Amino acid sequence: MNRLLKRQLKRSFGKKIDIKSLSPEVRKLLSKVESSYEHFEDEIRFWEHIVEVNNNELAQARETIEKQNRYLHSEATKSRIILEQYKRAIDESLLVSKTDLAGIITYVNDNFCKTSGYSREELIGKPHSIIRHPDMPSSLFKQMWETIKAGKNWRGEIKNLRKDKTPYYVDATIIPLFNSEGKIEEYLAFRSDITDRVVAKEQLDKELKYNEMLFEKQDNIVITISKDKGVLRANSKFFNVFGYKDLEDFKKVHNCICELFLEADGFFTSNSDFWVESILKEPDRKRKVLMRDIDKKERIYTVGVAKVGFDNMAIATFTDITELEEARKKAEASERAKAQFMANMSHEIRTPMNGIVGFTQLLLKSELSNKQKNYVSLIEKSTKTLLNIVNNILDFSKIESGNLELDFTKVNPFIDLKDTIDIFRPLAIQKGISLQIFIDSALYECLSMDILRITQILTNLIGNAIKFTPEGGVVSVHIKLKKDMPDSQQLIFEISDTGIGIPSQKLEHIFEPFAQADSSTTRGFGGTGLGLSISKSLCELMGGKIYVDSEEGRGSKFSLEVEFKKCEPDFTLSKGIRKLPIFVLKSKALYCIDVLQLLQNFSVPFVIIESLEDKRIEDDQIVIVCDSENLKNTQKSIKFILIDDSEESYKLVKNDKEIIHIDNFEEFPSSIYNAILSLNLISSPQKSGDKIKLEEAKILVAEDYEINRILIEEMLEEYGLKPEFAYNGLDALNKASSKEYDLILMDINMPKLNGLDATMKLRDRGITTPIVALTANALEGDRERFLASGMDDYLSKPLAYEELDRVLMKYLMEKEKDITPQEQIKELDSLIDENIDQVENDEIKESDEEDNIETFVESLLITKKKYNFKTKVIKSLFNKFLISGRKNLDDMNRAFKEGDMDSLAQKAHGLRGTALSLNYDEIVEICNTIEYGQDEDYTTLLKRLSQIIEFLETNSDEIIRRYIEKDGGVDV
Repeated sequence: MNRLLKRQLKRSFGKKIDIKSLSPEVRKLLSKVESSYEHFEDEIRFWEHIVEVNNNELAQARETIEKQNRYLHSEATKSRIILEQYKRAIDESLLVSKTDLAGIITYVNDNFCKTSGYSREELIGKPHSIIRHPDMPSSLFKQMWETIKAGKNWRGEIKNLRKDKTPYYVDATIIPLFNSEGKIEEYLAFRSDITDRVVAKEQLDKELKYNEMLFEKQDNIVITISKDKGVLRANSKFFNVFGYKDLEDFKKVHNCICELFLEADGFFTSNSDFWVESILKEPDRKRKVLMRDIDKKERIYTVGVAKVGFDNMAIATFTDITELEEARKKAEASERAKAQFMANMSHEIRTPMNGIVGFTQLLLKSELSNKQKNYVSLIEKSTKTLLNIVNNILDFSKIESGNLELDFTKVNPFIDLKDTIDIFRPLAIQKGISLQIFIDSALYECLSMDILRITQILTNLIGNAIKFTPEGGVVSVHIKLKKDMPDSQQLIFEISDTGIGIPSQKLEHIFEPFAQADSSTTRGFGGTGLGLSISKSLCELMGGKIYVDSEEGRGSKFSLEVEFKKCEPDFTLSKGIRKLPIFVLKSKALYCIDVLQLLQNFSVPFVIIESLEDKRIEDDQIVIVCDSENLKNTQKSIKFILIDDSEESYKLVKNDKEIIHIDNFEEFPSSIYNAILSLNLISSPQKSGDKIKLEEAKILVAEDYEINRILIEEMLEEYGLKPEFAYNGLDALNKASSKEYDLILMDINMPKLNGLDATMKLRDRGITTPIVALTANALEGDRERFLASGMDDYLSKPLAYEELDRVLMKYLMEKEKDITPQEQIKELDSLIDENIDQVENDEIKESDEEDNIETFVESLLITKKKYNFKTKVIKSLFNKFLISGRKNLDDMNRAFKEGDMDSLAQKAHGLRGTALSLNYDEIVEICNTIEYGQDEDYTTLLKRLSQIIEFLETNSDEIIRRYIEKDGGVDV
């Protein structure tokens, strides 16, 4: 029975049902049911089979679909990645935007925002014209809209405007986007930033136009040449000079420009069509060609050729040097004439000079007094110096031509270099500047150097330092040993100052010719700006180097490093001392130890002693004392060197001129070398009072005040000079125009015509006589003003012998008087003494009569000391002052009452000048206030001046009596 039917029967009738016990009808029915079940099962099996078959097919189909889905997913992922990369690449490289049909922006990428400078919020919803540049023509956008509305792509270059109003350029492509119905929905734009390319093209266009302009507007002739085609192009200068219309016109006559070259000695010619090859083989060799221009005039050109890196081309440039060549020929002729003149002049001067030198040497061997020997020695030195000047003039020509040769001689740095520096001491003192000198005692006593050139450099550097350092400043000169070698020494010269300094931007140009710190330097300080350039050239010629360290407003330091060979000294300090050893008095002074060290460096034997009573000390023996207290009450005839800067030391040496006083040991320790030298080797030192006589010189003195004329006449009489006088500027002009003088001393403030105007008129008339200003003014800028008017120098009143001596030597003897190292030291001491004396003189006050008389007597004593006048001259000056002082005072009172302030100032100026001569300080101060003051109490000033003049008139006899008594009691 069918299992399904059997299960159903058991479920309905129980598990123990017996089919056979059923009735036949039931069994028949069950049989039919069973057949139905069998038929149903067969059908189920059939459908199961069908389903199974279909399931298998579906499974296969599903597997195929899943496989396809996986493939499509993979491909979609790849496409999405590629699309993202494409999008990223587009976003990074292109400016992308979308707009609707009205041109309103609907999308922008980051690159668009970055380039335009707008944010996304500022762009979305705005018309695309927000970035339009006003330079772009509207016609371009009209054509663009017509193209894209027609459904076509548009491409073009557009100039846009950033938010910050700067332009940028894009290469734009605009694509219409269509919907499913084929209608345009929006526009997609891709833009690449081509700003760099456009700017570069514009720059290139400019350069091409500029090169074209250079080519055509070039003042030189420029042509391009090809080996195959000859001249390819020529600029307009070529056609203008040689008269051709164009290149075609030129080629009708010539195949090569070389056919225009004329044959002449020293000029380039060639028969080769590609003639530039021979020049390119020797590019450093200068070539000149001779050609005739359109006017048949011969012109000279230098030829420069540059090879072009393609097509066998070259560029030739012809520079017209016709005028330059003519000038060169004239200069060469002038140089030959100058050389001939220099040679003749040298011969004419040297011949008598050599005779003078020879005869002076003979005189020196004859029997002469010490004074006569001194004079003859000075003549010999002066003549040799003049010969050196002639040689230097010849050397100057060599400098110009680059043929200067150094002249190495044996030099003792402690003598020669010190003498060079010491020349500047008076100038430093005059300016109120401390000149500090240090020469390293470790230097060798004989170095081979060109002392003339070293002196020239030091003179430039020290002179500049003093010139640019204000009063109260410091100029220091250090000459130190930098490196000691077996056969040579490397020295470093350092010249530093506390002056105005040099701006940093000017430092790198300071050694160039004509260079100065700024344009005001010449106005304020003078100078040509050549000194440092010459110094640098000379230094480099010696194999050294020069450099500067400076700070504006704080000063400068110039350093010079040069190596010098050691030489065998003809003289050393240790061998030149007549009496050895040198005795050094034991002292607690710190620098006494330094003195011993210096003596040891110089190999000078010395002995330290406890007292000046030491029995080993003989007469004329040198004793170094470091404390002036030890020199009091000494009786021995000893040569003392006192090293002390105390006030007592000045007072001591003031009365004992045989003591050499070193008051600047710490600034200049090696000065002891020169002190010892002067005591041992100079037998007849020139006295400061001795003067060189110049009787034959013709001097004109323009001075309107009588007392000043007396003063100058007396001073010049010391030199044997008898000057002529002019009493005003007009008188000076007439005399100097009609008669020849060797020197003119010109007062500045004079009636009828002042000294400056008189000088300028003389220069306009071609008068070249040296003119030296005489002025009671010493204001900053006066010197420059005097020199600008044509004057050569100036002297400040009251006249100092040292300055007058300098001027007379400079303009009449062409040299300064030689003085010994001892005199230089004493001169400094004397100047210091004078300053101390002047400071100690109090102003005249309304005190008791006795003090006032003493004050005026002391002033006369100072005047005598300063000018070395005889007593009769002092008396004459004093009496003249009383007469002129009274007259000036009356004139000043009259001018004040009449309101004539110009006349009042002029009279005050005259009285001030004479009062300066007699050191009457209060009168000088009152006159100075009247002359230069503004809104002063002139009544009080004139009253005080009247009191002083009346006091002098009342007590004149007593003042002169006391003066004679203090001066020595002899009225001569």
